[in-house]
Amino acid sequence: MEMFIWNMAISFQLLFIIISSVIFIYLREKSFKYYALYNIFLIMYLLSRYDSVYYGFENLLAGFIGTTNSKVFTEILNFFIQVIFYNLYSMFALYFLDLDKRVKKYFNKVVLTLRILGGLFFIFAVLSYVLKNSDLYILLYTFIYLPVMLTLFLISVVQSVNRSGKHKDFFLFGVTSYICCALIAFTGTFIPSLNIKNPISFFYVGIIIETIFFSLGLAYKIKIINDEKNRVRNLITTHKHEQEISKLEGLMEGEENERKRIAEELHDGIAGDLLAIKFNLSNINVSTESPVNVGVLKEVSQIIDNSCVQIREISHNLSPSSITNFGLLQTVENLCKKMESVYKIKVNFNFSGDEININKNVETHIYRIIQELVNNVVKHSQASIADVSINYKKPQITISVQDNGTGFSEEQTSNGIGLSNIDSRIRFLNAKIKKDSHKQGTLFTISINLDDIYKT
Repeated sequence: MEMFIWNMAISFQLLFIIISSVIFIYLREKSFKYYALYNIFLIMYLLSRYDSVYYGFENLLAGFIGTTNSKVFTEILNFFIQVIFYNLYSMFALYFLDLDKRVKKYFNKVVLTLRILGGLFFIFAVLSYVLKNSDLYILLYTFIYLPVMLTLFLISVVQSVNRSGKHKDFFLFGVTSYICCALIAFTGTFIPSLNIKNPISFFYVGIIIETIFFSLGLAYKIKIINDEKNRVRNLITTHKHEQEISKLEGLMEGEENERKRIAEELHDGIAGDLLAIKFNLSNINVSTESPVNVGVLKEVSQIIDNSCVQIREISHNLSPSSITNFGLLQTVENLCKKMESVYKIKVNFNFSGDEININKNVETHIYRIIQELVNNVVKHSQASIADVSINYKKPQITISVQDNGTGFSEEQTSNGIGLSNIDSRIRFLNAKIKKDSHKQGTLFTISINLDDIYKT
């Protein structure tokens, strides 16, 4: 039975040397590097518990340094290997429990203590070998090293309970079982009066329990690492999205400002000049002029009047002040009536749902989208009827623009400044657009969730 448990312990350690090494290469987590090194030295110790290996090594050394020296050296080396793998295990535990990130000051102190212990017990090993006294080294190990390590273990347990993530629960149960079993094996080996049969078997069982629960903790730890990576990736994506939205907002704000500037120049500049020309023409004394000249002046005056009307229309389209004054619905309704009168196409407008009370900037973007879609209908679709509808059920706004025209192919909508502007505004509003076109007409549906806009 002891041999079966020994073989199982060896198998577990070989397996986790491979697993830990692969995970370290993949994740670059230091805890797995130390766990792989710990398992390598632990396997050395487990092999030394097999008599043929232990005495085979001792006899091999005897051929070089003599029988007595070989016996002392092997006994000291056996305990120094334990110092090494316990130190490595402690380093692994500190990193695995994230104490290097959560309690950095404590972590640095423990690492310093482990280095001092390692160096000190190397010196003790050399002195004990020189004195040919392996019992001295065992006493130092028993009454200095073990108490210090147990103290560090208890303090680290307290720190991890308060600081580490949920993966600590699996690990702490496994390591506690491991330490308890190791102490039973140690005391049973050096205190025969306890009558513990095969005390080293407890050590093997402790290793197996620790390895099983470490694997559970490992799975949870990897989940935590992946969750953190996903969180960081989402933050980066969100940041990029915010940058893109900010850039779009800046571009569209600049576009609106430029529209406003051009509208003001048309209204105050060119329109004013045309009115001044008309005023000067009206002051010309036409009584002495021929009827032909009178007709020309009237025609020019009419052209100027028409030009003023067109400039006012262009100015209004460039900068629809009615959004500020009357809101989105009234402005869209006015747009539909205007298109109907100018292009002789029936443009129906319908609104349903809750009262709209949203940001004027958002209203402007929605208006621009509807304006561009209606312009496309009256100019390119050859339709006789168009329907514009807005439905608002907080926080969702659904806009549809439909016509009975000739439809379009996907290639026809892939280019064009107007549709590019629509796409830009759709991205800014974090909205969704659906296009459906066939020979009986075209339907554009835009879905906007106001909560999604305000989150961005």
